[in-house]
Amino acid sequence: MLSGEERSTAVRGRPPVDAVPYARALIVLAAMLAVGLIGIAPPNWGGRLPIWLLGSGVAVAAVYRWGRIQCLPIYLANVLIDLLNGHAPFAALVACSGLPAGVLLTVGVLRRFDLDPKFERARDVPLFIGAGLAGMALPALIGAGVYAVFDPVATEPWRVTDAVRWWLNDVVGVLLVGPLLVAVRWTSFERLLAQPFSSVLCLVLLVGLMGTLAFGPPLSAEYWFAQVPVLMAAQILVVIVCLRFGLVPAASVALVMSMTEAFCLAFNQGLFHGVAVVPGLVVLWASVSAMVVAPLLLAWLVAEQRRLERRYAQVFEICPQPLWVYDHATLRFLLVNAATERQYGWSRSELLAGTIDMLAVPGEERLLPALALEATQPFELRHRTRGGAILAVEVWARLIDYLGRPACLVFAFDVSERKALESALVNAVSGEQRRLGQELHDGLAQELFVASLLTAELAMQAQEQRLPISAELEQLTGRINACIGSARTIAHGLSPLTSSRGDLAAALKALARSSTVPDTQVEVVTHIEAELRLPLESRTHLYRIAQEAVQNALKHADAHNIEIRLTVRIDRVLVEVHDDGRGFDAQYEGSSGFGTNTMRYRSSAIGGRLSIAPAPDGGTIVACSVPQPPVAAASLAG
Repeated sequence: MLSGEERSTAVRGRPPVDAVPYARALIVLAAMLAVGLIGIAPPNWGGRLPIWLLGSGVAVAAVYRWGRIQCLPIYLANVLIDLLNGHAPFAALVACSGLPAGVLLTVGVLRRFDLDPKFERARDVPLFIGAGLAGMALPALIGAGVYAVFDPVATEPWRVTDAVRWWLNDVVGVLLVGPLLVAVRWTSFERLLAQPFSSVLCLVLLVGLMGTLAFGPPLSAEYWFAQVPVLMAAQILVVIVCLRFGLVPAASVALVMSMTEAFCLAFNQGLFHGVAVVPGLVVLWASVSAMVVAPLLLAWLVAEQRRLERRYAQVFEICPQPLWVYDHATLRFLLVNAATERQYGWSRSELLAGTIDMLAVPGEERLLPALALEATQPFELRHRTRGGAILAVEVWARLIDYLGRPACLVFAFDVSERKALESALVNAVSGEQRRLGQELHDGLAQELFVASLLTAELAMQAQEQRLPISAELEQLTGRINACIGSARTIAHGLSPLTSSRGDLAAALKALARSSTVPDTQVEVVTHIEAELRLPLESRTHLYRIAQEAVQNALKHADAHNIEIRLTVRIDRVLVEVHDDGRGFDAQYEGSSGFGTNTMRYRSSAIGGRLSIAPAPDGGTIVACSVPQPPVAAASLAG
């Protein structure tokens, strides 16, 4: 035998008894008895009809949150209620097994498909409704079947409609009380506490609607539907509370209003006074159905919206290229992704505390929102990083609505390396073309000219000596002269400024003369305010851009007048091509796009900015602006 000390030690060594499950079981038993007795009590208290049983919702929430062990107090409470209601003990013992079975099925479905108890996913609401509809079929079928055989209280045989009513009552209990008890947490009321004025206002409206229903003037029989405006106001209140404070407060309002309506109808009180049972039940069921559906539907819509927002936020964040959103009025950053931090060097907090002017290169034109939003193609800019490096970027910008205010979504990616490669490629091609053109013009053409002089001299001598070969020598001279013309034409095509000795204005005038056709007049207008200090390479690119723009206008725009404008200022050179054709869209939809891209590459190669836009009076304007090099740099290059 153990001594007293040993027994004390053994008792102390036992694990402590956990009282929480027992306390929870008592709470569930008390709650199930309370709602059950209240539901069947109105006829005993002078009411006209019982109220639907809300115990199904309490049972589903208890088992979902506290485990299957709660099925025991649920079963005991149902048996006690049925015994107090006069049912036979055997029938009550068998029939009451239906609710625990249905609750286990409902909770099993919710667990199997991973219900989020906060209903923050779009699929949670339809999952809860479907599980409730399926699970509550068991207590209806079992209860109706058992009482159809063993019920000594019923005054008439049970019908199929009895099982349907039983099922609907349990489903209403699950959908009206279940979401509230499943989702309720201390955090469910944070928004109520954060908005005290709105919370008090909604509470006052709720009390006012309850008072109007319970103590409003009686209605005559022919105006039994006059409760509808009050019930509609209650629906609106539920919607407002759900949108402003969430599912749990909205479900609480719906439960309170539904119970108020049910008690008013059961006790012939307030606006339901004098209303017959059947019309009253129609109004009540319609109102309660709306009360059940409204918060669940809104919770589903809000969850779906959040799901889409999260998906877009993930796409926004993981995009490998910089994305940001800025306020259209203040130009302040509103959102930036990780790629923006990597590209520009500023942290997210630093960017969100500043404006897009942080990215502007000092002394250069910043990104104008209107200009960027009107661009139909990437807007070429230069941006500054935190370390002072200058990046060539292509920018897409679109106007969006961000939290109810106009904002701009910007997609910008670094094309510095690509621009450098494009510039090197274009410069290499242009340099090779210039070299070939120079060799054709100064080499082959000169040699052919010497050969032409020799053959002409030989032809003259042969003619003086009356030799038969004189005619062939004259023909050979003509062929050589033709070759000289072809070589010079090819040289001009390869290096258009060679023949004009680098004079851009003269080359553009030659382009205008060669491009003029019977139906289209091409003219050149020059505004020379300073010395043209651009190197030959840059001037050649400007000529090619103008040439491509003129060819586009001739081929695709059906223009009758084309004007080439050359403006030379001390700090900038501007070449513009204006036409009066069919317009921007028609012109550049008809082209292949290769020429347009080539113009952009040439513009980038010389540090210029190309714009292609519709003219105010119709037609299209192609403009390329290039900064002039400083005077010292130009003299060194010369």
